[in-house]
Amino acid sequence: MATYREFRMTKEKQKESFLKKGGKWGALIGTAWIGLNIVIPLALLRIPAVQTYLVALKEKLPFDISGIS
Repeated sequence: MATYREFRMTKEKQKESFLKKGGKWGALIGTAWIGLNIVIPLALLRIPAVQTYLVALKEKLPFDISGIS
């Protein structure tokens, strides 16, 4: 049976190996994920042409969405 110290050491080793697996690519992939899913859509919403397109698209919908007025 493993002692608490051995158990803790294996847990720390697992965390360390998880960070090593990500390496330098983990930060790059995380930054790209945030950029693609948060920053770019918010930037697009600030462009007037995109805003007018979305308003025109909303008018073409055959149903009413109560949250969008």
